[in-house]
Amino acid sequence: MNLRFADFEIDLARQEMRRTGAIVHVEPQVFDLLVHLIRNRDRIVSKDELFEAIWQGRIVSEATLSSRISAARRALGDSGNDQSFIRTLHKRGFRFVGDVECDGSAPAANAIETGVALEGPVHEAAKLVPAHASLPLSEEDQEYLAHGLAAAVASRPAVADRLSEAADDLAMLHADAGAAAAAQTKAAASNRRRVTRNALVAVGAVALVLLTAPAAWWLLWSSSTPYVKDRGAVASEVVSAEDRLNASTPSIVVLPFANLSGDPRRDYLADGITDSLISDLAHALPGVPIVSRDTAFTYKGRGADAREIGRELEVRYLLEGSVVLDDERVRVNTRLVETREASQLWAERFDAELKSILQVQDEIVSRVSRAIGLQVVDIEARRSWRERPDSAELIDLVMRGKSVLNLPSSQATMIEARGLFEQAVNVEPASADGLAGVATTLVFEFLNGYYETGGDERLARAERLLNRALAIEPRHLMALKANAALRRAQGRFDDAIDMAKMVIMENPGEPWTYKELGLSSLYLGKPEQALEWFAKADRIGPRDPGRWTWLDGRGHALILLGRDEEAIRALVNALDANPKNISPHAFLAAAYALLGRPEEARAALAAYLERRPGARVSTFRTQAPVPLALTSAAYRQQFARVRDGLRKSGMPE
Repeated sequence: MNLRFADFEIDLARQEMRRTGAIVHVEPQVFDLLVHLIRNRDRIVSKDELFEAIWQGRIVSEATLSSRISAARRALGDSGNDQSFIRTLHKRGFRFVGDVECDGSAPAANAIETGVALEGPVHEAAKLVPAHASLPLSEEDQEYLAHGLAAAVASRPAVADRLSEAADDLAMLHADAGAAAAAQTKAAASNRRRVTRNALVAVGAVALVLLTAPAAWWLLWSSSTPYVKDRGAVASEVVSAEDRLNASTPSIVVLPFANLSGDPRRDYLADGITDSLISDLAHALPGVPIVSRDTAFTYKGRGADAREIGRELEVRYLLEGSVVLDDERVRVNTRLVETREASQLWAERFDAELKSILQVQDEIVSRVSRAIGLQVVDIEARRSWRERPDSAELIDLVMRGKSVLNLPSSQATMIEARGLFEQAVNVEPASADGLAGVATTLVFEFLNGYYETGGDERLARAERLLNRALAIEPRHLMALKANAALRRAQGRFDDAIDMAKMVIMENPGEPWTYKELGLSSLYLGKPEQALEWFAKADRIGPRDPGRWTWLDGRGHALILLGRDEEAIRALVNALDANPKNISPHAFLAAAYALLGRPEEARAALAAYLERRPGARVSTFRTQAPVPLALTSAAYRQQFARVRDGLRKSGMPE
């Protein structure tokens, strides 16, 4: 059967996609995803269904799915803004909306190949991906597959479902013990619904707990020291390598990156990136064991199998890559592999202009370490929900909480994350992760303006929790980050900048911190300086789940500077990154009005007033995210331009 839409044709028998007769190269998983969406174009396809259909239950991150959706859109000449073929339905899934014709005719032979060929590690990884998900099926087989997928989806915990459940209790504010108990009861009930039918997994998890001293695991989790493994000691371990690979605490080895430039004298760049990644990942993933540099470099040039390396080093993840350096640019290909099945979980290509070797190395290392940090947290949280749905162990609760915090922010995500972190504090009252996690949710509920009252109480409670966390671990990364945001919320912008710089000393690859520097600079009346910080955040985290925050800040700063067209582009991108964010609608209304585009200004204002009824020019931003009275005189003078735009858009005085 062939599938035709617009000027595209998909040949299922040959596993090929053509555009006007020319082959369009796509990765196998992207091809399978596109075919699945087309075959089910009469309905919305959920994320969980795609996880089951394309990855057959293997644990992969939501970022991986997003990258495949983006790749499918690029192959079709579509985009996240146009959505001419693949439409995203918020909190529900995806749907193919093109007009499709099905026929059984054979395609013309000898099609001309066009497009970008796969290369490097991505190409090698593509060979491992099964293509059976898109084979032609009989009607009976399709019906059988549909029933199987429905059953699989019904048995899996969907993130959207968990957020929906959390949204039912938006009034739950955890400021007192009664609210905290309610959150724990709710989370426990949610966990019970996730009990797996796989008895072997449950038995294995129980056996692992019995074999492993909980105190030892807690010490391993709370330590931020990079992991050094003596390979000669492997044979003397009591617990088998298989048990360690299945343990709840993940571990990573960064293999020496390959120099593909053809000049061995340029090995220094690949080795330098590897060295820096080993160091930076220890900061990006505190408590996650990272194999030492000396051990990792024993594999340089060996080409060992991922499964073999996993068994030898007892690591769950393997990060490998290659470096290509020419006269003007550096390209780094990376991929993250799960060692038990040698399955690729994530792959990315990073390009940078060659200005100075150290600058390029720092930028690429920061981007890779941030991306890997997000991937491992997301994958481990999904693994925890899947394999240990009823677990009350500290590491499971913290990893799940961090995973929820990495989602685009909303009232529901803050409530769900706080419930998990509060459970962690109940398990271990001295958990800096748990204390900092609870504080983070309280600070961002204030900064994002989710509630009209109770702001002072939230900030006061967050400050107490952060003081406790930093007393336990003075260099705790999440606590330092939340403290920087707290100081900004309190109008203590110089203190916020100092705190953010402390985070950079611990982990220079944290784009969120550069965003904090940008926002505090903005409120000090330095919008040009703020734009530089926002740009650095975007260079490090171009696909970061928190990207909407610095895009929002960028739009804000550009309006203050009178660069309204640029501001509109930044604010539209901020809304695309997080549709739940309300703030950009108001700034868009002001920017459109200042440009003399009244219809667009009224539409943006209506979207803002729908969720902020009663807003007035005179009271706009007197509360969250930062009370206007706490900002600098220079900022208040610049902000008059925003108020003028709001008046012109039709906001009541």
